[in-house]
Amino acid sequence: MPRRCTAVTAEPAAPPSFENVLARGQEFLAQLATLYQGMAREQAGQQEKLEALRGAQQQWTAERARLTKEAERLRKEEDALRADNVALKANQKSYETRLADLQEQGKQLEALNGHVTEQTTKLAAEWNARRDALAADNQRLITEIGHVRGTLNLSLDREKQWKAQVWQLQDAVKTLRGAAGLVSLTAEQSHHLASQLNAITGFAEVLLDEAGNRATGDERQEFLQHIKESGAHLADYVRQLSTGPNDESPPAQTVEISPPIEPPHSAGATVLVAATDLPLRERVESFLRRDGYQIEFAGDGEEALRMAARLQPLAMMIDAELAPTGGQDLIDQLAGEARTKDIPVVLLARNDQEPQGLSIGRYDFLSKPINRQQLMQMMVKYELLADRRRASKMPASVLVVDDDSRNTRLVEAMLKPLNINVLVARDGAAGIKLGLSRKPDLIILDLMMPGVDGFE
Repeated sequence: MPRRCTAVTAEPAAPPSFENVLARGQEFLAQLATLYQGMAREQAGQQEKLEALRGAQQQWTAERARLTKEAERLRKEEDALRADNVALKANQKSYETRLADLQEQGKQLEALNGHVTEQTTKLAAEWNARRDALAADNQRLITEIGHVRGTLNLSLDREKQWKAQVWQLQDAVKTLRGAAGLVSLTAEQSHHLASQLNAITGFAEVLLDEAGNRATGDERQEFLQHIKESGAHLADYVRQLSTGPNDESPPAQTVEISPPIEPPHSAGATVLVAATDLPLRERVESFLRRDGYQIEFAGDGEEALRMAARLQPLAMMIDAELAPTGGQDLIDQLAGEARTKDIPVVLLARNDQEPQGLSIGRYDFLSKPINRQQLMQMMVKYELLADRRRASKMPASVLVVDDDSRNTRLVEAMLKPLNINVLVARDGAAGIKLGLSRKPDLIILDLMMPGVDGFE
């Protein structure tokens, strides 16, 4: 910058000339221009610095925003790390607790292992002792089984012997009945003889029924005792009759001994047996002919179907192995024919051949070898349940009025397999009272009783 003159003269200066003034004005303008240029340059520099500062400020602002975001992120990470740290500390405490528990359990398992080892040793010793004892018991049982088997064989032999004796006794009774039929006896004598004979034959029939009956060992002994007592009474009575009547006795009203009462089946009812097995035929025929049934045989399914439609039998016995297609096919054919669908059917098969898949109620089933008691129960059922009213005709209760306990016991034994409720009265008065109070489906009376007899 040009310096200003500040000196003060003592005398007033002369007025400058125009040229001086112009020169000085130009010089001053030049100084002003120089000063302006310097100030412009300085202002431009300041402007550049200002622009630089503004750019730096923007960079600082952006950097500050970035740093703020980074600080926020770091703060969040710090919070997450703190939460993780808290969770880790909690997990650490949990693991420490579990570790302590596991250590305690380990100690307990060690103690338990020692106890189990000790007990195992004791059990092994006890098992060895028991095994030795069981071996000794097994040997003893083998010996006892041998003795029991021998006793059982002896019992079976004895059972065969008394069965043979009972058969002989039945034959003797039949012979005696035939002989007695030719003798004229009083009504009392006839009743006494018939009572003893019926007791013998009745209990013999119950005992001779095969393994399917429900008589217990005690009941068998009881029935044998009744047969023995009836035989003894019969022998004594026959001896009394053989000595002749007492001269002082009044004249006797003679009656002829009536034949034994047959089972309740229709006279000459026909049973059709469809089988080719000869032993099976003979067994069924022997059982049924003994009770008065007429037996017809068919050798195959077609013949059986024709005979069933023609004969309309009381029942049909069908072998499960019947040629050519088996008993099941014949049963289906019978059920499909209008003339044969109502004929009762009994299927005869081995236990291991019990049929599967047939409708329940279409047939009855008997296992081979045929049990006579079961067969006769079916025959009685077919007789009582004829005309397709089976359930309504089978008596649910039977009243037996008889002063002879053997006769009432015989009826109970014969009706036991049929699950019939048997009511017993020892005299006529008790029978009337029991009949009025219980109203049985069937009443069996002894005609000759003391006091109120069967006729009254």
